[in-house]
Amino acid sequence: MEIGSIILMSQKNVSMRDIAAEANVSVSTVSLALKNSARISGETKDSVMRIAEKLEYRPDPRVTELMEHLRMERSKRQASRIAILIPELDADELKEYHPLHSNITGMHEQAGLAGFDLEVIYLKTLNTKLSRIRGILMARGIKGLVLAPFKSGVGHIDMNYDGFSVATAGYSITKPDFNRACPNYLQMMDELLEHMCSLGYRRIGFIMTYHKGGTGHKLFASSFLYYQSEIDEKDRIPILHRSEISDNGIRQWMEKFQPQVVISAGQIYHKIRKLGYRIPQVIGFASLDLSEPPYDAAGMHHRHRQVGRETIKLVLTSLNFNLTGVPEHPKIVLVDSHRKEGGSLKKVGPPININLRKTFD
Repeated sequence: MEIGSIILMSQKNVSMRDIAAEANVSVSTVSLALKNSARISGETKDSVMRIAEKLEYRPDPRVTELMEHLRMERSKRQASRIAILIPELDADELKEYHPLHSNITGMHEQAGLAGFDLEVIYLKTLNTKLSRIRGILMARGIKGLVLAPFKSGVGHIDMNYDGFSVATAGYSITKPDFNRACPNYLQMMDELLEHMCSLGYRRIGFIMTYHKGGTGHKLFASSFLYYQSEIDEKDRIPILHRSEISDNGIRQWMEKFQPQVVISAGQIYHKIRKLGYRIPQVIGFASLDLSEPPYDAAGMHHRHRQVGRETIKLVLTSLNFNLTGVPEHPKIVLVDSHRKEGGSLKKVGPPININLRKTFD
């Protein structure tokens, strides 16, 4: 029917029964395929999905809403726990690793609000094959799974994840690529550099304590290198990388490049002071992560607790939609994280006009 220049076309309602007839499978098989279930083969799943796309199948949103509601209630009754797999650390070591400890605090809070308990599994303590861990999780009816980050840097936990709704915190877990919640590294570094410029710091040094190859390393370095492209070449100081960090390496770098302020981890703060530099009187300092001491320094607030909460939300969303295994299109949730004021920076001169968070028309 045509009304003016608008053409209204009737749309055929395609059902799962229509897809089943075309694919020569049962309706239940179609349902499992559309849910990306591990109970059917990848070949059958791909065939069903191709036919569904060809027939322009669209689920009824009212039915979907009802089924997800029923599924959520059922999951609470039958699988009321989410497991966290922690690599490298035991329970005592976790207490001393503040970023991950804060992550897990947030996870407990969010899981509790949704009616789930958390079961923390220390892979180091169990010291058993991951295939056995998988069997334990399945025997306990656990379907939601969080992979905690590695303290040492990037890594992977090589397990069969079929049947589990999985998410991870941060960029540490590199393989497989799961849904993840992360601090906004670029935003934090951009804000910190702009703030330093507003205090009059010109020669900004960066001692990188992160392992090479990780996404956090790349994002921090990208922001810093972009900042350097915006300033006079004479004020650019090369990054001192993790492999070059030692008391002597830091001393030589400081004497050669004469930074007015250093961005680095808390451990470097103590090394700089040990070398005789007074902070902030002689040199400024900003921490890469204020979840670790010195807590009163200026630096970056990663909001690890909120990252943990968002990680659990990703698991819950996958549980509610019965999405299991490695996602085809993993997503990243960036937590709104910022720089914070602290006593390790001071005003040293007139502000330098620089804008690292430019907007374009």
